[in-house]
Amino acid sequence: MKKNVGFIAVGQGGGNIGLLFEKMGYSVLFMNTSQEDLATLTDAENKYHVKDGEGCNKDRDKAKDLIIGDFDAISEKINETLTEEYIYVIFSSGGGTGSGSSPMLIDLLIQHTDKKVGAITIMPAETEPLKAYINAYECFKELESISNTCATFILDNNKYDKFAINKDFADLFNSFLDIPNHQSKRGNIDTAEIKELLSTRGAAIISRMTKATSSTARLIAAIKENIFAPLEADKVIKYIGLSAATEIDLDAVMSETGTYVDAFQGTHPESTVCIFCGLSFPYTSLEKIRAKVEDNREAIGV
Repeated sequence: MKKNVGFIAVGQGGGNIGLLFEKMGYSVLFMNTSQEDLATLTDAENKYHVKDGEGCNKDRDKAKDLIIGDFDAISEKINETLTEEYIYVIFSSGGGTGSGSSPMLIDLLIQHTDKKVGAITIMPAETEPLKAYINAYECFKELESISNTCATFILDNNKYDKFAINKDFADLFNSFLDIPNHQSKRGNIDTAEIKELLSTRGAAIISRMTKATSSTARLIAAIKENIFAPLEADKVIKYIGLSAATEIDLDAVMSETGTYVDAFQGTHPESTVCIFCGLSFPYTSLEKIRAKVEDNREAIGV
């Protein structure tokens, strides 16, 4: 399954996560409007500088214009670099290049290629400037409006150090894709089921525990407190994927987190890995962002 997923790391925030995936052996295309930012990715194998780009200074409209003007060449570069069935676009929602261009890039790839396209994006921390909140709000509005996207993973930089969050996510995502490699007579989640989970539109979260710490109570706690944007109270869940090292009571999980449409279950010799997908976007968190923007709209002149 890992050979079926490639990444486009857009902007500086996306580049930081993209490097982690590249070191794990995944195909990654690093894309930026800033040649200077690309130059900092000294170990990156595949880099693309968007034509006429000099950076976007957190200006989302500038990023969009540059992507539109260079889309034919960008598309050609993606086809040359990424042959995988699934493409995940990685970006920060609060920046300029990634925030402005990534929703548009995802939409264009869905419309004009046969790739299955999803998003890995980052919500700004409360300590970041107001401009990051404005960009994030506009970015998520655009992202949610796109039809036929795959699962969307939304990291929350309010949780702890952003570089630690990046590494934790890369490890979680890799563990999820690695599930079919752990076969057991007691039951397995196969590649087709992983693809079904990955293809499900909506927000998604991944949890993992070692065999020694695996339990129903710990899984419920991990689902509620993690590196992702907080779950909505609506308890909307489409699918659960659970590869468990110990016995997990899914009825108890369901009573705490919500009713799912279906669950794909298997066993794992070393750890418990669980994915929830088809979740609602983090409306509560987005509403806080919108309120902060509205409270300061007059001062910032937007």
